Amino acid sequence: MSDLAVPAPRSLFRRSMGAVFAVLFMCWLFLVARELIDIRVLQVRNGQAENLLWAELALERARDTHADAIQLGQALLALEGMREREWRLKGHRTPFRLLQVLRRDVVLTEQRPDLSGRDRVLPQESVPGEDERWLYAEVRDDARELVVRRWQERPGDWHFSLAGLSYYARPLLYGLPLLALPLWLLFRLGFAPLKRIGDQISARSAQDLTPLPATRYVELAPLVNAVNSLMARLQQRLDREHEFLADAAHELKTPLAVIQLGAEGLDQSDPRARDESRERLRLGVQRATHTVHQLLALARSGSDALDVSKARHELVDLVRERIALASGLAVKRRIELELEAPEQIAMWLNRESLCSLVDNLVDNAIKYSPVGGQVSVALAEATDTLVLTVSDAGPGIPAELRQRVFERFVRLAGHQDHHGSGLGLTIVERAAAQHGAHVELLDGPGGRGLTVKVSFPGEPVA
Repeated sequence: MSDLAVPAPRSLFRRSMGAVFAVLFMCWLFLVARELIDIRVLQVRNGQAENLLWAELALERARDTHADAIQLGQALLALEGMREREWRLKGHRTPFRLLQVLRRDVVLTEQRPDLSGRDRVLPQESVPGEDERWLYAEVRDDARELVVRRWQERPGDWHFSLAGLSYYARPLLYGLPLLALPLWLLFRLGFAPLKRIGDQISARSAQDLTPLPATRYVELAPLVNAVNSLMARLQQRLDREHEFLADAAHELKTPLAVIQLGAEGLDQSDPRARDESRERLRLGVQRATHTVHQLLALARSGSDALDVSKARHELVDLVRERIALASGLAVKRRIELELEAPEQIAMWLNRESLCSLVDNLVDNAIKYSPVGGQVSVALAEATDTLVLTVSDAGPGIPAELRQRVFERFVRLAGHQDHHGSGLGLTIVERAAAQHGAHVELLDGPGGRGLTVKVSFPGEPVA
């Protein structure tokens, strides 16, 4: 078996590991995107509010000290010291800012940031306003003709720099290797029960079709149940094959013995003895042929219902065709064949299986009917049932024995005069089961003979 094994092109283990890492990566991207949006929107809004607040505080200082430029500068430096302490207490770097105090468009004082060695330029003072790197706030005191202009570094620039992006990438780069080993171990443990099931199946011989032991894992239960169901079907198929071989050996013994006896008698010099041998040979071949056909029909009817392919057929035409094929035997026994059916009934069926069912019912009815009798075949539609009945005027079957005649090779007393193998009703029952139908044996018309009723479920296909 190992020579036939083909390595799987894909791995569920690697697929699961990849899926986990992909989910982690997507979560990381989501969190980084959320952080960057927060920086671009919320922190800019908060930075502008802060910039406006410090500009108003600077205006308050300027109202009291604008007459003395030195005193004004010292007051603004003290205010800036307060701002720096606030940022240090927060644990952050103090943002750069540019501050100007003007009176009648004349700069009284200004404070400029030291940007030496930094990739940053001062805002355009000639055109006051915000730009991509600076926030801008302007407050006025019209009574004193004072104007405070304040630019503050726009927050978040660092986050979009190479250093900032590396800051966000470090948790992912450090975290994934640390997660790889625990995840690998967890998935190995998680897939271990599945591997054990595979090992149990691989260790079995071709003849061992016993069910797998039940699993305690909900996820593996469908797999174990499906494998056990398949093994059960395979066991049934093997049993049917063994049964077929046993049936063939059992049933062909007698006709083969007759054929051998007839063949040996052909060498006799007596013409009458040779004629008798030829007749025995003919009957033996005929019986062997009939037995082989019945055994093959029995084997086909033993197939699982799900394995039988069905197609839409015209049922009335099919039954009429099978009756026509049986008319030779009916004429020989002077049996009148009668069919009562609607013009058309279409249904989904397996043609070969249903032909075997109809052939056996009609053939049995003709054989067991008295010479000059009548065999009636009827098809009738109901709301949710399609009924096929075959009635004869033969000896019938006692009610207490009707279940037994469905067994293989069972032939009742009083029926031995008619040639047969005892497989007809077995084939009928199995063929009916393939179509989900039910077979009943009833008294014939007027209480004489036998009526076989086959009920097919569901509405026929129009």
